[in-house]
Amino acid sequence: MNRLLFVDDEPGILEALKNSLRKQRGRWDMVFVASGAAALQEMEKAPFDLVVSDMRMPQMDGAELLRRVKERYPATARMVLSGQAEQSEILRALPVTHQFLSKPCDPEQLLSVIDRTCGVYSLLRKGPAQDVIGALDQLPSLPRSYTDLKRAMEKPQPDIAEVTAIVQNDPAMCIKILQLVNSSYFGLARPMSSIRQAVTYLGLELLKALALSAHIFSTMESACLRGVCLDQLQQHSVRMARMMRRFITDPRQSEEAFTTGLVHDVGKILLALSFGKRYESVSERVRSEGLACHEIEEELLGVTHAEVGAYLLGIWGLPFPVVEAVAFHHRPSAFAAGEGATLLAALHVADTLCDGPCDGRAAGVGALDRAFIERSGCAAELPRWRAIVADEVAGRIA
Repeated sequence: MNRLLFVDDEPGILEALKNSLRKQRGRWDMVFVASGAAALQEMEKAPFDLVVSDMRMPQMDGAELLRRVKERYPATARMVLSGQAEQSEILRALPVTHQFLSKPCDPEQLLSVIDRTCGVYSLLRKGPAQDVIGALDQLPSLPRSYTDLKRAMEKPQPDIAEVTAIVQNDPAMCIKILQLVNSSYFGLARPMSSIRQAVTYLGLELLKALALSAHIFSTMESACLRGVCLDQLQQHSVRMARMMRRFITDPRQSEEAFTTGLVHDVGKILLALSFGKRYESVSERVRSEGLACHEIEEELLGVTHAEVGAYLLGIWGLPFPVVEAVAFHHRPSAFAAGEGATLLAALHVADTLCDGPCDGRAAGVGALDRAFIERSGCAAELPRWRAIVADEVAGRIA
């Protein structure tokens, strides 16, 4: 049973939360407190899986409370439940908050967000990776990506097309921007997975603050990550994104497909951050034995980059079809039937047929899960998808 902690200094809000979630007591162990100090006292008694806090509270506000929770209990998911906030408040809370919820919050929306976040916990057993991911407020980008973004945002009149192009080539920036735009604080009617739409929706003013003052983007040289070359990972991710956009011809889904391809291997960065030299051993085994990376990860670490990446994307609030495709792209038959089957099938085929230099293997050596491809209704697309992969491997895609 997941343990949830709700914090708000207004008695009426707490009572409303209790009433709206009363039917969930059979599934969740819920505690309601009226201050940040009381919340920390409760967390000292027993761990919580999720903390949902108001932003504006006396003595200790939500940002300060969640900062302390992040430091002491990094594996706990953290959400802000707040009314209209100033941009300065958003920027202050962003480094310590996984998701933003708007106040007043529709009970069904609140239930959905919490339910989904709790469900993400089943993807990852408690351990080093969960603590590292919980403490993260940013992902490392290549230094040149960060430099390009700063240079673009420092112009007197930044070009939104230029900014979009930079973000579309960097998985870390893409994930952070989608985390923010998909928080219910921004009131979107449906989850957004298009990077182009997300950049446009947030606007250049907020993006400039994020890039230049909020420190939510970071850089890291590949040498600092044991077992992962950021440059190669980025190249492979962009290649996958291009292929996925061509795989999915429906314009309503092609941008979601592009994003899924771009972020599908982010778990490798997370494992390198979590396990250090042990993850370097994974890369060495992959190169020497020619096995798939996820197989060696499971053997040596007990977890794979697919699960870890999906866990991060899930608690950061990215659209669930993207999370599911990342989680199951190496074992698609474990995916329950759903509307995301086509997206998952496309990612599985693209990744299996085009293993990049990240895995140290020749392209096309993986085994396709043909049973799932048939079940997903994508078998007829397979010849066309194979041709697209062949074009990409041969360098014929611009």
